[in-house]
Amino acid sequence: MIRSSITFVLSAINVYAEVILPLAVPGTFTYAVPDGMTVMPGMRVVVPFGRGRKLYGAVVHKLHTNLPADRKARFILSVLDATPIVLPQQLELWERMSAHYMCTLGEVMIAALPAQLNLTSETRLVAGPDVGRELQGQERAVFLLNALEEGQVLTLEQAGELLGLKDPMPVVKRLMDQGALLLEEQLKADHKPRMTAYIRLAPGQSGETSLHGWFDRLEKAPKQLEVLMRFVELSQCLTDRPKEVPRAKLIHVSGSTSAVVEQLVKKGLFERYEREEGRPDPDLGPVIAPTLSTAQQQALDQVKEAFTAHEVVLLRGVTSSGKTELYTTLIMETMARDEQVLYLLPEIALTTQIIARLRARFGEDVAVFHSRMAQHERTALWLRCLGEDRPAVVVGARSAVFLPFKRLGLVVVDEEHDPSYKQHEPAPRYHARDMAIVLAGLHRAKVLLGSATPGMESMHNAHTGKYGSVELLVRFGDVRMPVITRVDLRDAARRKSMHGHFTETLVTHIQQALDKREQVIVFQNRRGYVPVWQCESCGWIPQCDQCDVSLTYHKYQHQLRCHYCGRHYPPPTKCEQCASPRLRMLGFGTEKIEEELAGLFPEARIARMDQDTTRGKHALDRILTNFGQGAVDILVGTQMVTKGLDFDHVSTVAILNADNLMRFPDFRAHERAFQLMAQVAGRSGRRKTAGMVIIQAQDVQHPILELVVEHDVEGMYRRELEHRRAHGYPPFMRLVQLTLKHRSEEKVARTAHELALALRPRFGDLVLGPEIPVVSRIRDKHLRRLLVKLARSSHHADKEFLRDTIDRVFGDPSHSAVQLVTDVDPM
Repeated sequence: MIRSSITFVLSAINVYAEVILPLAVPGTFTYAVPDGMTVMPGMRVVVPFGRGRKLYGAVVHKLHTNLPADRKARFILSVLDATPIVLPQQLELWERMSAHYMCTLGEVMIAALPAQLNLTSETRLVAGPDVGRELQGQERAVFLLNALEEGQVLTLEQAGELLGLKDPMPVVKRLMDQGALLLEEQLKADHKPRMTAYIRLAPGQSGETSLHGWFDRLEKAPKQLEVLMRFVELSQCLTDRPKEVPRAKLIHVSGSTSAVVEQLVKKGLFERYEREEGRPDPDLGPVIAPTLSTAQQQALDQVKEAFTAHEVVLLRGVTSSGKTELYTTLIMETMARDEQVLYLLPEIALTTQIIARLRARFGEDVAVFHSRMAQHERTALWLRCLGEDRPAVVVGARSAVFLPFKRLGLVVVDEEHDPSYKQHEPAPRYHARDMAIVLAGLHRAKVLLGSATPGMESMHNAHTGKYGSVELLVRFGDVRMPVITRVDLRDAARRKSMHGHFTETLVTHIQQALDKREQVIVFQNRRGYVPVWQCESCGWIPQCDQCDVSLTYHKYQHQLRCHYCGRHYPPPTKCEQCASPRLRMLGFGTEKIEEELAGLFPEARIARMDQDTTRGKHALDRILTNFGQGAVDILVGTQMVTKGLDFDHVSTVAILNADNLMRFPDFRAHERAFQLMAQVAGRSGRRKTAGMVIIQAQDVQHPILELVVEHDVEGMYRRELEHRRAHGYPPFMRLVQLTLKHRSEEKVARTAHELALALRPRFGDLVLGPEIPVVSRIRDKHLRRLLVKLARSSHHADKEFLRDTIDRVFGDPSHSAVQLVTDVDPM
């Protein structure tokens, strides 16, 4: 554990600081603390590193008075903080993350600190919005700002040369605090909130008497009268607790147009206003907590009882069972104890509804932290967490585990099974769910993991008693679980009852939903128009020049794209091998599905949600808002549509080509397929009547589909557990995946072979590979992969041996040029 922070005021050079540098270099580095300098663990200090004049803002890790006799310590140049900006529990978390995920403390520091707090000689500076502010007595600052105002972009190193200072960081930090200077990346990430339009009654138009007058006036304008009637219904404006009415939802529900609504605005009945997405209307006051159902109250009582014996509790609640209300009640009780709550979500962009619900209940006590925020906003929240005005509730994606908490009492990990909690690039390749449990342990806080389809590891920990376990197996309001129907694609093709990629059964159910003015979600886990073009004569398939992968055709941009490196190419007009012009398209992606649906249902409003349509800053929010407000009838999407969406009017869900989900070459393929299908099925029928789910597949008798139809999570767990036990996979073993990369295939193959030989004396058959991955070349680098299985009882010692062996093999000059990516607990 990190010792409590101690201030050293020195009379001689006999105190040394171990500092963490924001570099991918192992270990910490020792620097001497000059006479009279006040330093504490968690503060940032400026230190030189390397042979050049490179300066870095390092974080002090420890202080001591012993320097090895054979070493010389360079001096700390300056201190950037008056008080620590990294707390002891955070430093302990950094250490554990570095050890477990086999990465450096510097890599953890880079991931943890907002960029504005990570200053190096290479940091690029630009003039800020308050550059004209009076800077009396700061001649050097004025000189620097004059240079920046001329449009220059300077690095910190160049700023030091310009000012004639060995250490320009204190001057730069002071200007940043004053708003006169910004980091270059801050300008690129400037955050503008998404606004939503709402409709309300104009002043003086509320009340029964006034509304009855309007009903009489609009008797000869039936379209406007219909809008008013629907507004009264949606807003509940004659009750004690009226609701807000989004403009798009009013138009959809009334079957009207924006022009009709605007006519009522001009007549003085309505007024239009906008508000930031996710922010409740302060005029409506705080939302009263709903009364929990009997099943919810029982589950809540069981969670509290489980917390008396366990630090971590797994809540398995079926989709639409009301898990969020349980979380909210626990959050309220935690806040009453003056403790903080961390609420983790797999993807913050998909959770506007939850954030709005929490803010409606707790107001400005709720803070949001995610990667789409501007850097200065992330820094401001970090510093706010360190102050007295710290937020009571932080809602965030995986990076929120790095924030400084002072009184953490509860951690909620919603949709704990979601693969998005795993960081893939760059290091540290951590799993936020697991690190949230470590963080909570450092604060002696409780952890609640929630999911309708928990991960195998969490289920196993609950079954073996390591975690507490609570189940909530009825939907809120006693709504029945969706009816799931399997449709045989081979039989439909044989009967010639296919409409493009849609069976007659699916087309009928979609039409019925549209006739009832209900909504439909169509899930296809491939984006683009078609995955493959192929020559009919010789079988040639276009491939990326830099990756060994076929190119996907995107019709909207009319280009072939590589989904690994991002390069794009013009579509071929003839075969590059035999020059035949006969090229055909194979397979289908979301773009093609969207096109086919438009042909089958020309009156329907269709939207697509995948990586191509959600690249813009507010594109994803816009799609979800439009769907939630009824402005979209059919939503086509990849696995984005499986992540916790809660919409009232979705009655039908379609899963296309389910076979592809189950045939992926990965030991988690069946677990993932079950989770994806169960989650997307759970988007239907969440309010009144049971929804309908249509699964199209060729192997309709596959055991996984049987389990999905029966909503059998326990059956899925038992089936997979036996396979994992027999073959030595999690939760019985830990995995470390080693990926080697180099432009020379011969060199990467030789290094991978040497590494495998060095590991086998200890691990034997637990070393799998080296193998050539399915995609064997990415960005012009050849890949080889090793998978090492570690016994859970000895994985700490095994990782030490693994680390030492890697250092020894890659210390050889013949292997040092090969890049190694280490991924502990790969997903």
